[in-house]
Amino acid sequence: MLISEIFGFGVDDQTPKARSSRGQKLCPFRNSACTKASKSDPIGICSLSDGNTAASLCPVRFLEGGKIFRDAARIAFGEGAEFAVFPEIRILKIANEGKKTRKIGKVDFLIGRIESDKISDFAAIEVQAVYFSGGETRSPMNYYLEHGQLDISNSDRRPDFRSSAQKRLAPQLQLKVPVFRRWGKKFFVVVDSHFFSHLPTFKETTASNSEVTWLSYPIKKSGNNYSLANADIIYSEWDEIQTSLREGTPPEPSEIILELQTKLNSKNPPLRIQS
Repeated sequence: MLISEIFGFGVDDQTPKARSSRGQKLCPFRNSACTKASKSDPIGICSLSDGNTAASLCPVRFLEGGKIFRDAARIAFGEGAEFAVFPEIRILKIANEGKKTRKIGKVDFLIGRIESDKISDFAAIEVQAVYFSGGETRSPMNYYLEHGQLDISNSDRRPDFRSSAQKRLAPQLQLKVPVFRRWGKKFFVVVDSHFFSHLPTFKETTASNSEVTWLSYPIKKSGNNYSLANADIIYSEWDEIQTSLREGTPPEPSEIILELQTKLNSKNPPLRIQS
């Protein structure tokens, strides 16, 4: 997939607004300077695309227009509910010897329902972008900023959906979902449609029984730019997700016995020890 957005605008967009944003290294999705990898010299590559839809490389990419928050709030609190967005809230306490307790388990966002100026309910939103494999991205970005076009020979990267799911998303969910499950609170996971399509399959459930609700957004090309389309909403139970994200499928014990016996009978057997 080719680099598709740099500092918030599609690589085909050469309007004054797009060029100005890139020149100032701004992030239009949060209306401030981009800080990805570095505050002084950020890597402003937002996504990779197959030419029609994009895969987000940056979680901030999903903040476009506040759509993810409104979608989650409608499901969690109902249509027309007033709510506020609280970033990076820690939900777990640990005690240190001789020191005060401290909090861990930072959730990307909590949305809190507001009724009569008081928080009456809340839900969690975890956002997951994809990592990529291949060369670094700073050099193709700098080439684009200098020449106004991609160096096609150095702008192709492969999204690593498997690593992003099993090594990054799964541990985060294992830490946080059981807490919200215990509380009976909604937990949302925001991904793009490419990411979701590469997840292991799992059994879906009903909205009322959902413990992990997925918001899968196609990031569709429109003209020279990309935008979040309406999300596919997938309801799931935590046990199903745990099983599906587990690394691999365990074989039968008999297969392990056969493999060990084969190694024992080989020309270079393992060391035999008496207990």
